[in-house]
Amino acid sequence: MEISNLVDYEQLFALELKHPKTDEPLGITFQIRSSGSERAKEVQRKHTDKNLERLMKRKTLTSDRVETEELEKAASYIASWDWGSDPKTGEPNLYAGTVPELTMKTAIAILDKEGWIFGQVVEAASKLENFSTDSRKS
Repeated sequence: MEISNLVDYEQLFALELKHPKTDEPLGITFQIRSSGSERAKEVQRKHTDKNLERLMKRKTLTSDRVETEELEKAASYIASWDWGSDPKTGEPNLYAGTVPELTMKTAIAILDKEGWIFGQVVEAASKLENFSTDSRKS
């Protein structure tokens, strides 16, 4: 069996956000990159470089900095999003009164404030099954 193509780290996974209490779909879909994707690795390398630079200057790493890095990593997993509409009412899904435009800054702000979304994004990006291919078709 050829195993080099079992996981496609550049493949996107459609994450349907679920209500944090009821687990019902919200009608919001995020296209998620694997945590092993090149884009995610770029962010991780940037963090490593900055942390090594701090270490060389004998500066400490603060908890705020670590938290910011985790938020940046999670935001890098979001390739796109569609806020769609509420499956029950058909009304558009909004965040703080608008449909947010996807930018790194906006994604970080939402993930920081909404830990339940952060958790769903990180879980989806970390789950290899979401990026696995069926090697028997290859």
